[in-house]
Amino acid sequence: MADSSSTLDLLKPITTSRSDRRSSFNSTTWNYPGSPASQYTLTPSIDALDSRQPWEELGSEADENAQVWHIYNEESARLDAATIEGCNRGIDVLLVFTGLFSAVLTTFIIQSYQLMLPSSSDTTNALLFQLLSDLRQSSTLNISGPLPTLPPAAGVPTLSQLHWVNGLWFAALACSLSGALVCMLAKQWIQPLANTSSSPKQRARQRQWRHRQLQTWHVFSVISALPLLLHISLLLFFAGVIILLWSGDIAIMIATFAIVALAYVFYLGSIWMSLAHSDFPYQHPITMQLRHWMAQQTRNMPQNSGDLETNSHGKLRSMRVSLAAENASPDDHLDAGSIIWLLQQSNDRVVKVALQAIAGLPREFSAFQPLREAGAIRMVLHQFSCCFRRDHTFGHTKWRINDAEAAAIYCRAWIRLTHGTSENWPSNLYQPLNTLKDLTGNFHVSAIAACVSALDALDSRSSQIGLLNHINRVASGDSTYDEITQRWLLDTLLECSLSWELRAAVLSDLVKKIVPTLIQLLQQGTEKSSIEVQESIALTLANLTCGKLDPQLLWDEEQRHLNFLEILIPSLAAVIQDPERFGVTSEPLIFTVSEFSRHAAQIFERSSRFSPQVDAARLGLFKLFIEDRIGNVPDDLLRNILQILHPLAKITLEQKLKFVKALVQILSTSIDVDVAVSSIRLLEAMLTDCSGAVIQVFTEENGVPTLLRLAHTGNTDSRRLQLDCLRTLCVFIRSSARAFTLETSHQVTLEEHFDVIFRSDFFTALITAIGGRRWWLAEIAEVWVPALMHLCEVRPKDHNWRSVEAAFRDFAETNDGEAGCQRLLDNLDWIRAMIDSPS
Repeated sequence: MADSSSTLDLLKPITTSRSDRRSSFNSTTWNYPGSPASQYTLTPSIDALDSRQPWEELGSEADENAQVWHIYNEESARLDAATIEGCNRGIDVLLVFTGLFSAVLTTFIIQSYQLMLPSSSDTTNALLFQLLSDLRQSSTLNISGPLPTLPPAAGVPTLSQLHWVNGLWFAALACSLSGALVCMLAKQWIQPLANTSSSPKQRARQRQWRHRQLQTWHVFSVISALPLLLHISLLLFFAGVIILLWSGDIAIMIATFAIVALAYVFYLGSIWMSLAHSDFPYQHPITMQLRHWMAQQTRNMPQNSGDLETNSHGKLRSMRVSLAAENASPDDHLDAGSIIWLLQQSNDRVVKVALQAIAGLPREFSAFQPLREAGAIRMVLHQFSCCFRRDHTFGHTKWRINDAEAAAIYCRAWIRLTHGTSENWPSNLYQPLNTLKDLTGNFHVSAIAACVSALDALDSRSSQIGLLNHINRVASGDSTYDEITQRWLLDTLLECSLSWELRAAVLSDLVKKIVPTLIQLLQQGTEKSSIEVQESIALTLANLTCGKLDPQLLWDEEQRHLNFLEILIPSLAAVIQDPERFGVTSEPLIFTVSEFSRHAAQIFERSSRFSPQVDAARLGLFKLFIEDRIGNVPDDLLRNILQILHPLAKITLEQKLKFVKALVQILSTSIDVDVAVSSIRLLEAMLTDCSGAVIQVFTEENGVPTLLRLAHTGNTDSRRLQLDCLRTLCVFIRSSARAFTLETSHQVTLEEHFDVIFRSDFFTALITAIGGRRWWLAEIAEVWVPALMHLCEVRPKDHNWRSVEAAFRDFAETNDGEAGCQRLLDNLDWIRAMIDSPS
């Protein structure tokens, strides 16, 4: 079983600069696994076209039950079975050889080891020799001369030679038996695990995990090296035989040495030849491992700095690729390894299915880098070219489409593989891509081709307009675009907008075309599209309007979902703040206001996350409101708008006048209590310490009668509205008194100005409200009664004052001892003094 990182060594990813890539791809060839000598050019393969498979449902090419996982399980099961069977056969042969060799070697060892042990005949001879020596010294016989000695036996090895022979043979026996032990263990190592996962994808992951573990721990390398133990043990045995024969017959020793030398010269020579020539028929098990090790060392050598040349945009993308690779999940690595394993197969159908599966991988898939390193980009482009044929009719070349759906799948695979990189579409495939982009009758295919063209030409306005045309068709309600195609178009637009290389004027024009379309799509999405489409729209809007995106949102679907409002609200706020800049008018603008108000009104008061954006949008919303560009909106939307507008930042006097007029008109026409409460709260802020011009507008628009009408409800449910109206009227009285005091340009007197209040049922409403005894003492003492003091000073002899003073005094006595009570009593004493004054 080959290692997944070594088979595609010739399929190096493109790493040259953007301009070099476009010109260098014309002469590109592909070396596919299984046939390294074969070269595939861009000429379409008819056999490949005839063997194409029916395509799976769009976007499901890498789902749990996708075809690629079934094929992976089928192919891997067949290959694993053949591999395990081959290993078992090889191990069985080794065990048989080990048994026979160990038996023969043991016989030799038994005989040689006996030669090293002391012999009884040697002991007898030594004793007899000693006895004869003693007799010779004590005998009276005249025996002269030395004792006779026996000549050494011919061919008998010395004790040192015997030590060497036995040492070599025992080492050979140890190697042989150790090899047998490891062989038995290896049979356990290669036994397949029980795969009980229900999903084909999960079964593929489990098998790929097992395959990766075997490769990581070099299990098959160890099994391939087992014969070396037997080869070494056989060499040790021959060495012992030669040493044993050394002291014997020289001719026999020379003949044996020559045979052994010739055998091992052939052995070593065949290893060297198989390393030098991959097609050498006399291969050794260890040769493949040595060749893989040498290729790995070559691949790990540092590259030339020129090969790493990229533009600044490419460097940014490469950084994102590295970040994604570092955070790759284990499951994604297993899926990528499974696809790479399929790409290594020589079966064209299997390779096609594997490349199609890349198109179905999700955007947040974190292990694209291993696929790039395995040469998947080049293989995708080759399969794309096979979906066309050249037509040389009438003297010029045209590209005819053989399989548009397949070409679209390979385009999607190219987009997935090149996401976050600086890869470009090869220049010699521009014509097929344009042919696919201009295809009529299949808008999904032409849309995907437009996505490729837009990503490849970030500096081309026409390519971006082509992408936008498809998005406009979706926004216009064209039902031929399914949801998957919409997401591809929007994700491509987002990626393009992050890296546009257009002039400022062109970019501004594009933004004016795109933002209204996205808002129109968002309006449709609230009714029929999925949340994923809405999230893509919101993310693209955020990049075009705000220009600041968290990089994590580009990769993580879960983060998009969790931060949907954080993405959408600032985008809508930016559009509301300056709708002319983004070309948003009429109905899209009303929807923008509606959507912003609906989301922002629910959360901005309880969170500080949106305060800068909401503050900016509040001014834009206020401008649209006073210019009456929002139109007649329902009460629920109007309530949200009024809620967002409070509190208002500093505005000009002219804007304040228009706003007061608009608020009084709303109070005059709306019957919704919540709308009225929100309007009165804003109106109170406008009337607090305001100028005489604001007082005049409020009076001219019949603000006093309007508030009195709302205050005089007489039921408990609208008590808050009643009290808010009375408080706002008190604020109006205090501001009017202050304005008439500071300004001298008034044509009417203060008494004439307040005449509308004295002629109304204002005092009756006050007595009714204070009689309920359900209001704050502090507000009564600080707002209501000081306003009454101004009225009393203007017309102290009005008949309502005594009943008003009595009602408020009764309220003060009820709250005796509380904070502000004494101030209230002092003010009431002043009012009584004014009433009782004779002047």
